[in-house]
Amino acid sequence: MNILKISLSVLVFIQILTTTAYAKNEPRQKTVENYIESINKKNWSIIPDLWVKGNREEMILFLNNKKNEEQKVGLFNIKEAHLIAYKQIPFKYSRIYLPAYIESQNSPQVFYVAVNYKVYKEDKYHINGLNYFLIVTVLEESKRKIILTPLVPVRSVIADGYGFGTPDERTFEERRLKFVD
Repeated sequence: MNILKISLSVLVFIQILTTTAYAKNEPRQKTVENYIESINKKNWSIIPDLWVKGNREEMILFLNNKKNEEQKVGLFNIKEAHLIAYKQIPFKYSRIYLPAYIESQNSPQVFYVAVNYKVYKEDKYHINGLNYFLIVTVLEESKRKIILTPLVPVRSVIADGYGFGTPDERTFEERRLKFVD
């Protein structure tokens, strides 16, 4: 009976820690939320409109390519995607992980995201479980649009104080690197 009480207490404590670590005290960022929700719902027609004009045509071509869908390439490799948490991180910090052209864009904002994926086949970009990456948005015609979704060295983000601080996050790179050629 005591073991059951202790186990239950530990589970409640872990749930509190996890919830606290991923608490969303950030203002809502609809572009980030809509992007992950559209991937989860396989609502491919919405996704290109969330991207900047310069990337939109490329995204349309990719999503309309039946071969990509049949071979489960890129976004088509994702069975489910659930946004667990996101937070804006300072552009001055994150620019070391971004191409130089981002600095010339209109009002770049960088969001560090935790997304829970279920995938058809794990690869260096998508693994089952929590995945961590950046979603970079800029202002285009007064609306936030995605310009880039790069992977980021998660250990560095954690060490620099911008991570979520969860055990899963600390092991992400190790788990992901199993799939890098």
